[in-house]
Amino acid sequence: MRVYVIRHGESETNLDKKWTGWLDVHLTDKGKDDARKAGEFLKQVSFEKIYTSDLCRAVETAEIAIPNCSYERLPLLREINVGTLANKPLSILTEEQRAHAVKWGYEYFGGESKDHFYNRISQVMKMLETLDCETVAMFSHGGWLRGMLDTVVGTRLPGNKVCCNNCTIAIFEYTNEIWRLHSWINLS
Repeated sequence: MRVYVIRHGESETNLDKKWTGWLDVHLTDKGKDDARKAGEFLKQVSFEKIYTSDLCRAVETAEIAIPNCSYERLPLLREINVGTLANKPLSILTEEQRAHAVKWGYEYFGGESKDHFYNRISQVMKMLETLDCETVAMFSHGGWLRGMLDTVVGTRLPGNKVCCNNCTIAIFEYTNEIWRLHSWINLS
């Protein structure tokens, strides 16, 4: 099975350089263009199942990238919950606070721990393993996409070492009970 994980297009908070997490924000005009570019890449693939985070930026990306598609909203595909940081400038944290959050998560801010977040990712991967299909699309978020990559390669890669632009498409393969990264495509 091949699983295409697509990060949403540019959102309002991406543009404003703010924390987002579970805050439900829309795509910008550029985000809609990002989604159309992703759609150009994806149009060569016939998906048997399509899932999307239940947050509107992911849903909008799916609807633009694959017009008239039938999809299932899956809350497990949400970005990590950043708690009270949502809608605040990215610059609000000190370097020390940011390093702690990157490593351990956002419980200090009323959000989600990294362990809980990675558990959600594992739940989705286990669900995918039970499907009888060849191609699946999942529209999600940057943190989720990097988290799945970490899970597949077996280590937590530093976020600044992996380029994950809006509408990055990662293709994972699941064969013979083994997950592999097939491709990592930054469209912009």
